[in-house]
Amino acid sequence: MSSPYPPMPYSGQHGAPHLDPAVAGLDAVRPAPRRRLFGRGLAEGEPVPSAADLASWTAFLGSPVPSPRRIGVIALKGGVGKTTLSVLLASTVARSRPDPVLLFDTDTTFGSLALRTGVPLQASAHELAGAGDPGRFEVLAGALARSADGAWVLPSGRDPEQSAALTEEVYVQAMNAVFRHFAVMVTDCGAGLATPLMRRVVSGCHSLVLATSPSVDGMLAAHNVLRWLRTSGFEALADRSIVAVTNVPADGAAVDVGQARGRFAGLAGDFLTVPADRHLAAGSQLRLELLDHRTRAAAVRLAASAFGASLATS
Repeated sequence: MSSPYPPMPYSGQHGAPHLDPAVAGLDAVRPAPRRRLFGRGLAEGEPVPSAADLASWTAFLGSPVPSPRRIGVIALKGGVGKTTLSVLLASTVARSRPDPVLLFDTDTTFGSLALRTGVPLQASAHELAGAGDPGRFEVLAGALARSADGAWVLPSGRDPEQSAALTEEVYVQAMNAVFRHFAVMVTDCGAGLATPLMRRVVSGCHSLVLATSPSVDGMLAAHNVLRWLRTSGFEALADRSIVAVTNVPADGAAVDVGQARGRFAGLAGDFLTVPADRHLAAGSQLRLELLDHRTRAAAVRLAASAFGASLATS
């Protein structure tokens, strides 16, 4: 059976690159970006992007990649929309590309990824780590579930015990099994950063999305994440990070979002917001067509920014 996807120029590579900070270039001089889309996030009170803007961003999401791109979604604490952003990102990118996109869950707390994507839990990172790279995408696809929006889903575990047992070693083995088969991978990371597993996940990302809430402690948490990145050998990755403020109400957030954007200038690559949305707040399966038009526009903008940042490194 032939693959429904076009051949990938990197399909002959063996051994996942970017799993080591030195290989990823994270502790080297930052290379000149190929194309950066930073600095034009949807802020509170800004008009909805034009149809031409949305079309341009969507087209950009379909751009070829020189090697598989990995986008990590992180947060210092839970409950700030990290999994929601992960699903929004993966779904938006998957709808814009002809090649496969993977949503990889590395959260050890057995979160809500299956519920939010609406897929059954099939093979987990543990099974794929043990099986290794099957060699053909068709074989791998038979072990994974696919969401209605087109993203393939790899859970950290099929139950809470298996998720809690996800280690750095299992993650690396699972990554080696899947990385070359997916043009873009969105990783839903666990809360926090300092564990060996999360350090490994972060070191393997080409760009990051920092999920945070529209509150004083949320802004402080995002600032602390960026400070940790810059003092832990990931300065270039901090430059390719997007601060995404989630659940921003239409009548104004508890903090001045515009002022917060100014304070993050120079610390992160981009700063944008995702409006509060009744469909997102329901906590059930996330479907792009059920989002408010402003939220859908924010999702496209966020995906284009994160994808653009991922292309700013080799």
